[in-house]
Amino acid sequence: MINKIIQAAIIISGIIFGALLGKVYGAYEGLVLGGFIGLIGSLLIIYLIKKVIEFKLKGLLGTALGVSSGILLSWLTSSMLPVSFPKVELEFMFKLFLGLTFGYLGGLLGAKLAESFEIPKMSRSQLKVISRGGSPKILDTSAIIDGRIADVCDTGFFEYTFIVPHFVLKELQHIADSTDPITRNKGRRGFEVLQRLKDNLYIKVKITDTDFPDIKEVDEKLIALAKKMKTKIITTDYNLNQLAKLQGIEVLNINDLAKALRPVVLPGEELEIFVVKQGKDPRQGVGYLEDGTMVVVEEGKNFIGKKIKIVVTSLLQTSTGRIIFGKPKEAEIKTSAEAPHSKEEKKH
Repeated sequence: MINKIIQAAIIISGIIFGALLGKVYGAYEGLVLGGFIGLIGSLLIIYLIKKVIEFKLKGLLGTALGVSSGILLSWLTSSMLPVSFPKVELEFMFKLFLGLTFGYLGGLLGAKLAESFEIPKMSRSQLKVISRGGSPKILDTSAIIDGRIADVCDTGFFEYTFIVPHFVLKELQHIADSTDPITRNKGRRGFEVLQRLKDNLYIKVKITDTDFPDIKEVDEKLIALAKKMKTKIITTDYNLNQLAKLQGIEVLNINDLAKALRPVVLPGEELEIFVVKQGKDPRQGVGYLEDGTMVVVEEGKNFIGKKIKIVVTSLLQTSTGRIIFGKPKEAEIKTSAEAPHSKEEKKH
C-alpha cells in the first residue's frame, strides 16, 4: 500500500513539475505537453527504481542498453523528420518527448530480451575452486602414500583443491594399523603427506563423506565419485589408471608427470655418474640418474664404486623407461690407466 502511494506521489509530482516547466514556454500547449512529458518521465523513473531493487544484473544491463538505444533512435528520427517548429522551445520539447518515449520503450524491450539470456550462477565454493586451478581433483591412496604430490605442490607450481574421500582415509588407517612394519610405515607416511598438503598455502584439502555402500572396492568407489563430481583422479596405481580410462574418467598419473619432468639428455652430452655395479656385459658398469634413469657405461667395469664423467652415446626407450648408454671420457680412461703405474712406483 505504501509502495503504491509513493509511486502515485512520484507520478503526480512529475506531471505538476512538467506542466509548470512547460507553461513557461507556452500557456496552454506548454502546460499540456509538459505535463505529458512529466508523466512519461515519472513512469520511467518508477520502472528504473523497480529494476534496481530487483537487482537482476542481466535485467539492469538489458534496460540500460535498451534505453541508450531508444534515445539514440529518437535522435536519429527527429533529425530525419521534415518537421519545422515556430519556436526553438517547441522543437526541444518534441525531441525530449521522443527521447523519453523511445527510451522507455527501449528499456522495456531490452529487459524483456535480457530475460532470454541465462547467466551461469556460481556459488562461493565454486569461485574458490576456480581461483585454485579449476575443478577439484580426487586423491587416491597410492598418490598420498607416494608423497611426490606434496613435493610438487610445495614448489607453488600448482594451486589445486584436493578431494580426499573418507573411505580413502579408512584405507590409510587400515594400512597404518598393519602388523607388517613396512606396510605400517607406508600408512603413517600417507597421513604425514596429507598433513603437508593441508599446511600448504597453495593447496586446499577437502574431506568428503560421500560414500557408495553398495560398492565394496575402493577403486570402484573412486571412479563412482569422479563420475558424480565430474572431475579427475590423481593416482600412481596402474590398474586404477586403466580401469578409470575404460569408464571414461580422466586420470592424472604422477608417474607420467615425473617422466615429463625428466631432464633431456642428447648424444654427445656429458654426465657425471656414480658407477654402482657391473652390467650384463662383464665390461659394462651401471649407474643411475637422480630420477632413477639407468645409465649403462661401456668399458665401465674398472670404475665401479667411483664417480666419473661420461659422454652419452645413445638412448633406448623401453616400456619401463629410458636407458642411457655412454662411455667414459678420455681423461677418465687415462686417469684409470695411470693409477696402477703410480702404485707400482710407490712400491719401488
